Amino acid sequence: MADIKDDWSDWNPIAQHYFEETSNKYEKVMEAPAKDNDNLARLTKQLQYPYLVIKKKNQFITENLLRNYFGDIIYEIEYRSVPREFHVYFHNIGSLEAAWTKIHQFPNIVHCVDGRGQQSNSFNTALLKESEVKTVAQLPPSSCEPNSVNLESRTIQLSANKKKHPEFFKSPIVIKSDYSNKSSQLAANDENFRYLNVKYEFMLERHGAYNLEETIEKGQAVLHFRSGRSIVTPKNQLEAKPTHFELQLEKLAKKCFSCKCYTDNSCKFCQMPFCNTICFDALAAVHKESCNKGSPPVIDDTIISKFTKLKLPPSGSNVKISAFEQSNVLYVRSAEIVAEIAYYKVLSDVMFRGKVAPKLMRLPHCGQIVIHKSSIQTVRAMVLNVDNPQAIYVVCVDYGNIEVTALDTLYECSDYLAGLPRYVVPVLLRGVPRRFMSPNLRSMLYELDHTYTFVLKYSEREFDPDKGMQRVILIESELNRSLNRLIKTIVTPVEPSISEIGCKEDFLQHVHLPTGKNIELVVMDNTFIKFGVIHCTILDYAYEITEMQRDMQFYGDSIAKCEFFAASKNDLCIAKYQDKWCRGVCMELVGDGHPSILFIDYGNIAAIHVNDIRPYPPQFTFPILTTEYDLLDMPVDITEEQLTRLEKHLAIGAIINCDEVIYNEVDNNYSLRLDAVQKLTM
Repeated sequence: MADIKDDWSDWNPIAQHYFEETSNKYEKVMEAPAKDNDNLARLTKQLQYPYLVIKKKNQFITENLLRNYFGDIIYEIEYRSVPREFHVYFHNIGSLEAAWTKIHQFPNIVHCVDGRGQQSNSFNTALLKESEVKTVAQLPPSSCEPNSVNLESRTIQLSANKKKHPEFFKSPIVIKSDYSNKSSQLAANDENFRYLNVKYEFMLERHGAYNLEETIEKGQAVLHFRSGRSIVTPKNQLEAKPTHFELQLEKLAKKCFSCKCYTDNSCKFCQMPFCNTICFDALAAVHKESCNKGSPPVIDDTIISKFTKLKLPPSGSNVKISAFEQSNVLYVRSAEIVAEIAYYKVLSDVMFRGKVAPKLMRLPHCGQIVIHKSSIQTVRAMVLNVDNPQAIYVVCVDYGNIEVTALDTLYECSDYLAGLPRYVVPVLLRGVPRRFMSPNLRSMLYELDHTYTFVLKYSEREFDPDKGMQRVILIESELNRSLNRLIKTIVTPVEPSISEIGCKEDFLQHVHLPTGKNIELVVMDNTFIKFGVIHCTILDYAYEITEMQRDMQFYGDSIAKCEFFAASKNDLCIAKYQDKWCRGVCMELVGDGHPSILFIDYGNIAAIHVNDIRPYPPQFTFPILTTEYDLLDMPVDITEEQLTRLEKHLAIGAIINCDEVIYNEVDNNYSLRLDAVQKLTM
C-alpha cells in the first residue's frame, strides 16, 4: 500500500492517458513545415507537373468530386484553404489537355481560374535560401518547348516530310459540247439540260465495295439492288411460251394499236382497239382520218416517233420513287391508278418488243434511244457517253438511274418504242444538301424504292434552271413524315460528346483491292518508301476518296464546336492536315500536345496539334479504300540517290502499272512487285 498516492491535487487523468505510449495512437508526430518550405515544395511540383487551379465555388466542389470528374489522369490534388482553391496536378501535358477539353465541354460543373494568380498568393523567389534556389535549379529541363513536337519520346515513325494529299476529280458524264454536237441527239431529248455535268455516284457498287446485287428472297421473287434502283425478278425465270389461254384470248379480245396490249375497248364507228385515253391520244391524228371511212387506221412503228417530254405530276398528288441518283436527287412517278396502269404497260411493251430488237453494230450517238438488255431486265435507255466502248454510260428512261454497260448489251430501239410516253421525272429535294453516298443512306433509299407512297408538294417558282429540276418536298402519305427531313438527318454528322467512347478503325469497312498481274494503282503516299512500304488504291476509288473530303470539310468547319480534342490511342478522329480536314487514327500520345495521326485515306503519319483535331462522328461510315503494300525486291541499305529516283518514279498521285499484286493470307497484307524497283535501285 506504500505505492498509493496520498496527494491527488496534481493528477490529470486526461493528460496521463494522452502521454501514455500504449494508448497514444499518434506515435509519429511531425513538426509542421515552415511557410517557405511549403511554397518551395509547391513551386517544385508546379515545375514538374502541369496543373489547373479550380475555385471552390460551393460546398459540393470537393476532392472526391474532382477525382471522379477527371478520372485516373490526376497525379495529385492540393487544397489551399485561404484562397479556397484546388491545385489539380496531372501526369503529363496530354492528361492536362484531356482535362481542359472536358472542362470546356461541361463548363457549369467546375470553374477553372484563367490567367495569373493574385499577387498576395505569389511566391517571392528572392526569399529562398541559396541552397533552396540551387535545389530548384537542378530540376531537369523540359524536353520540349511549348507547342513544339517532341520527336525523342515517340515510338512510331512519322512521315519524312509533309507532302500534300493528292486530289482526283471525276469528269462529268456529259459536257456542254455534247449538246451542241451535230451528231448528238441530247439537245432534242434533254431540253432542260438535266444531265449536264452529272457524275456517276455508284462506282463503289460497280467494283464490289458494296453489294451490287443483294438478293433477298420474298416468296418466289428476288430483289436486286443496282445503281440506285431495286429490281424485282421471279426466283425461277421460265422461257415465255404461248399458253392455251393466250391463244383463246386472241379470238376474244383485240390488241391496242398503241401499246399492243389486249383490251376490249374500241371505237364504236371504226372498231379501232385502244386501252385508255393515253393510247387514244397517241393515235388521234391517224384515227381522225380513217374513222370517217368506217375502217380502223393502218398502224406502223413510224406513227409514234417523237420522244415525249417529261411532265411532273401536279403538286399534292401521290407519287412513288423509282430510283435515286444523289443524296438530294430522286426520280418519281405518279402513283395514281390510271398512270400506274399506263406505266406498267410501257414497261411490258418494251420488254416484249425488246426481245426481238436487232443488236447495235456500231457505237451509238449521245442522246440516242436504245434497248439495254441485262441479265435481269430489258429497258429503254438514252446514251450519255460513248468515250469507252467497254464503259458506255446510259440512263434508263423508265426508271431514271444511270448505268455503265458495254456495247454488246445495247440493241436498236424502234421509233414506236422510243415514242412511248415517259412517266419518271427527276426532282431536287428542297433543303437537303448533296453529300457522299454512305452505306446507311444507300440502304435506306433502296428500301424506299417502289414500297412507299409520298405526297408531292412544290411551287413552280422554285424550279432550278441550272440543274433542270424542280425543288420539291416529299411527305410519306400514311404517317405524314417528311422524307426531306429524314434524309437531311442521316447525311448531317453530329459531333459526339467527350464522354462517349470513340470509334475504332474496325468500325469502318476495309475494301480489298484487286490482285493479279498488270494492275493499275494510284500512289496515295510514298513517305515510308525507304522502309519498303507504299500506300495505293485504284483510280475509281481515288475519285471517291476526294468526294469524301467534301463532307469532312463541312464537319470540321461548320459542325464540330470542340476547339481542341485529344483522341485516345487507336481511336478515329478528324484532323486538319495542311488546312484540310481528313480522317485519321490516333497512333500515339507522348504528352507534347501533338498526337501521332495516321491518315487512313492516304497512309501518311503526322504530328497534329490538339487544336486541329475533332471527335469522329459515327455517321461517317465511309469505307477505307487505301491499302498498304510491301514493295518486293527492295535493297536492305538503300542510298539517298536510289531513294530519290524511287520517289520520283513512285510520286504521290502517279498512276503506276504493277507487274503483280499479291495478297498474303497468312500475314493478311499485300505485296507489290515492280520491275522498275530493281532497275532504279541498282
